[in-house]
Amino acid sequence: MNKVTIIILTILTLGFGQTFGQTDKNGNPVFNSVSTTEKSFDDFLLISNYYTLKNNIENKQSSVFVSDNPTLDQVEKAAVNLPSDFFILTKESKMVVLVMLQNDPKRQFMTIEMRTNQQSTFTCNLIGDITENRANEIIKEKYDTTATIDNGNLKFNGKEFKIISSQEIEQAVSVLIKKEKLDKKKPSDVMVPSKNEINSFVLNETKEGGKLDFFTEIKGKEYDGVQIKAGVFTTKQSVALYKWGRACFDIGINTVEDAYEIFAEHKGKPVNERDKEYIKAGFYKKWEK
Repeated sequence: MNKVTIIILTILTLGFGQTFGQTDKNGNPVFNSVSTTEKSFDDFLLISNYYTLKNNIENKQSSVFVSDNPTLDQVEKAAVNLPSDFFILTKESKMVVLVMLQNDPKRQFMTIEMRTNQQSTFTCNLIGDITENRANEIIKEKYDTTATIDNGNLKFNGKEFKIISSQEIEQAVSVLIKKEKLDKKKPSDVMVPSKNEINSFVLNETKEGGKLDFFTEIKGKEYDGVQIKAGVFTTKQSVALYKWGRACFDIGINTVEDAYEIFAEHKGKPVNERDKEYIKAGFYKKWEK
C-alpha cells in the first residue's frame, strides 16, 4: 500500500471518541484536510473533502511537509501533484467507500471499500492541470500575490494552469459510483460525524467539567505567568486558549474561523482579537514548530 493510501486510512479509520479528523489513534501526523460540502446521493450522503496546502506543506508535523517557508516552485509542485479532492460515501453515517482523485504518478481515481479495505484504481478522463479548490486556496493564501484566476485558468508562478472545476470532479465521482456499483457496497462499522455533530461535540465538551474545559481550573489565576519554552513566557489564560485551539484542530474542526464561532457561542459574545491570536496559534500548532 502506498504512502498516500496509508495517510488516508489513518484519517478515515478513526472513531469519533478517538479524535476524529487530523491525527491517527496513536497521535501520528497525517495529511490534514477539511470538509467542503455534503450532498444526498439516493439514500447515501456524499461528503466532499479537500486536502489543503496550508498547515501541510509548511507544517513539520504533517506527512507532506516541504519547508517552513516553501518557495513558489515548491508550492507549485505540491499544488499540482499532491492529492486534492476526495469523497466519502456514507449510509446512515457509516462509511461505505472512499474515492480520491490522484494526480501523481498519473491521474486516476483510487477507491477504498471501507468494510474490507479493498483498494482499486480507475481511469480518470478529467482534463486540466489543477483543481478548483487548489486554485482558490492559492489565491486566498496569497502564495503568489500576482496570482489570478481568469476564464477557468490560474495564472501562478509565471505559468498558466487549466482549472478542473469541483463540479466536474463531483460529477465524475458520481458516475464512477454508479458505474462500479460502489453504492451497493455494504457500510463499514466506522461512523462519520457530520460537521454539525463535531461542532456540537466541541461546544458541549468546552462547558465546565468537559474534556475541553481548560479554563475552570485556572479561574482566578488566568493572568499568572507561565513559561512555555526557554525564554518564552505567557499567561495561563493564553495557554488554555492555545490548548483549546489545538484540540479543535485534532478533533476535526474544519477551519480556525469555525473554532472562533464555536468559542463565541460558548462565551455568548464575539471573540476578541487577543483570544483569536492564541486559538489560532493552537489550531496551527505554532508553539510546537
